[in-house]
Amino acid sequence: MLVGHMRPEAIMTRRGGNTHMMYGMKLAGTLIGLLALSACALTSKAPDFSGLKDVDGSDAVHINMTKAAVHFAVAVPFIGDASLEGAVRDFTEEAKKEGAQRVRIVQSDETTLWWILPPVSFLLTPKFTNVAGEALLAFDDTTRQSRVEAEAEKRVKE
Repeated sequence: MLVGHMRPEAIMTRRGGNTHMMYGMKLAGTLIGLLALSACALTSKAPDFSGLKDVDGSDAVHINMTKAAVHFAVAVPFIGDASLEGAVRDFTEEAKKEGAQRVRIVQSDETTLWWILPPVSFLLTPKFTNVAGEALLAFDDTTRQSRVEAEAEKRVKE
């Protein structure tokens, strides 16, 4: 039967059915994508400070970590843990791997996507947390200031 000869209510029903099917496919694709990206941490490091030291004379490595997870009902970690506490814990573990004795966190950010796909996202909520900072390596006593002070002390003793 040609579409032009169909009753108007049949056309509306057919379009409505396709709309619901497309919504379901989009929902399934979004959930599969979120599950694939959840419970992961993306970490980037910048160790090259062009020979410069931190303000206290330490060598530093800049670490930027972004965690993705799915939380249950916005707050409870379900697949992964993208809470600020979990992100800071993973950040400090990464800093320890770099040989850091101290860290300086310079920024953090939490993004909770409860609004992205209601009502599903009210229960299974995508969440992203970013923590960036410096992993401060062992204090290096060879900074220019330390060398100048050591040379000055030698001169005074002589």
